[in-house]
Amino acid sequence: MSVISSSASFQSSQSAGVVRNAVRKGFALVVTGAVAVLLTNARADTKGSLPAAADSFKITKTGIAMFTPSSLENLLDGEAEALRRYNVKECAHAEYAPGGVGNQLMTADVFQFGSPTEAYGYYSSQRSPSAAIVKIGAEGYKESTALNFWKGPYYVRLAITASNKAPFQAVMPKIAAAIAGKLSGSTALPEIVKTLPSGFTPRTEQYRLSDIAAQSYIRNGMVARYPSAGQQAEMFVAQYPSASAAKEAFTKYSAYLTKPSNIANGGKVAAPAGLGDKAISLKTKFTGVVIAAVKGKTLIGIRSVADDAKSQAAAAGLVKAAAAKAG
Repeated sequence: MSVISSSASFQSSQSAGVVRNAVRKGFALVVTGAVAVLLTNARADTKGSLPAAADSFKITKTGIAMFTPSSLENLLDGEAEALRRYNVKECAHAEYAPGGVGNQLMTADVFQFGSPTEAYGYYSSQRSPSAAIVKIGAEGYKESTALNFWKGPYYVRLAITASNKAPFQAVMPKIAAAIAGKLSGSTALPEIVKTLPSGFTPRTEQYRLSDIAAQSYIRNGMVARYPSAGQQAEMFVAQYPSASAAKEAFTKYSAYLTKPSNIANGGKVAAPAGLGDKAISLKTKFTGVVIAAVKGKTLIGIRSVADDAKSQAAAAGLVKAAAAKAG
């Protein structure tokens, strides 16, 4: 064989190899793209998370209705404003019936909020301490005619309105699990939950976006019940964007607590040391003994503390522990 023919054969073979590699790479890209499409389609949000059917139950002919914050009153009577306070963005609503027909129904609502923390906040505001907890999404709870859960920026609520509840009770967890499987987002608790010191009654912990302790300027915080400080004792830990903002909120709260109309008869205002950058304690007419402190960007308070030395010592210890977490 001549050098020329050998070279030609080599070039031909090399070209064929390039083509084969290109084909293989192209095929790999196609397969990768197809997998990406499948994975993308496996996730859905709000409207797309509602399954068309589960067992013999189907969405009725009314289909899926979408609601915005401004139109929520058309779906909910009296609850729309509470949802808006947690920054709800939209809601997908569907009704399920046997075979998709009849007026024996179960409703499903998928609410999307501005963040996972806000979705958790609304979920935790609805959860009862005595509710039966279920592992759906991040966490859920069920009752005889309802199943609610949260995941990422979503809060989902299923409710049985049918008079014959038994058939719906069996399918309700399946629809809930199907929705949870399609919704995107983390199942981890929001970081702000960690600001609470240990010792609270389980399932009393809540995130509140605003109006903590009935004060509009106390925002973005956790609340929980602490029995060691009294049967009704409730603590809040609120985070602010700056230390100056937290200090301003502490000043406002102190001024509110020490109004003559709020201080209990014989109540003395004190400034306990070692609880934060600043602290105040007193007995009030309406919320019992209150201890509040500010530490850095965090405002801390505990209300309805029992009027005895042991409970007040426990309350002070809780405020100190929360201040330590605040850094």
